[in-house]
Amino acid sequence: MGSLFPEDLVDLADYLPVSVTLGYQTMLREIAAVPLTELIEAMWDAGLSPQILSGYRDHIAQRISWQKWLDREPDRAAIISVTPGHSEHQLGTTVDFGSPELASIVGDDDIEFHTWFYQTSEGKWLEEHAHEYGFTLSYPLEAREITGFYYEPWHFRYVGAELATELKEAGISLTQYLLDQYAPPCDP
Repeated sequence: MGSLFPEDLVDLADYLPVSVTLGYQTMLREIAAVPLTELIEAMWDAGLSPQILSGYRDHIAQRISWQKWLDREPDRAAIISVTPGHSEHQLGTTVDFGSPELASIVGDDDIEFHTWFYQTSEGKWLEEHAHEYGFTLSYPLEAREITGFYYEPWHFRYVGAELATELKEAGISLTQYLLDQYAPPCDP
């Protein structure tokens, strides 16, 4: 019987400094950790201060995350998190980015996630360049009806540079791509 967890999980603290991981243990599959490190270095070169707020979550961690947001912000919980078994974070190839600019843009010192992330320097850079490193925005603004999720400008999934670039150039989400590629019933 195999492991319940991806066997190639690595701790991002071995790849990135505390200024990026914020001191939290954040795991990611190695196939995504290496390009993520290159992406972060490019952001530094552009004078930015990217943060990683979340990476791999197992079923229990996802349940805790869902409950935290349900308790903290019941009106926004479904925008910020999802129930266990429905999160891309359980794949180990998805990261949530943060920006030190977000608090002042939103006017809340304790804010971690907000759709206004797209207004931050880090959010703008990711929108323009993440695909070059193999990351795609999972839940674009215009794709809610297709993805089933609200806009999450901070939530990127590693799919490889070739596919990420194809999605960016086509202006479609990974979900739309999968629905176009595979006959129903397709459950991306």
